[in-house]
Amino acid sequence: MEIIYATSNRGKKDQVQQFLDYNHYDVKLITLNDIGFEEEIDENRKYL
Repeated sequence: MEIIYATSNRGKKDQVQQFLDYNHYDVKLITLNDIGFEEEIDENRKYL
């Protein structure tokens, strides 16, 4: 299974992928960069 992990931070992606692999989940994380998404995301915005 492939899951889009909504981050451009390769370190975050690698950390979560290592957790999934260690726990034998058959999941491959795809980052926003991998799908060509290059817009800036405001991660500090508060949502209702």
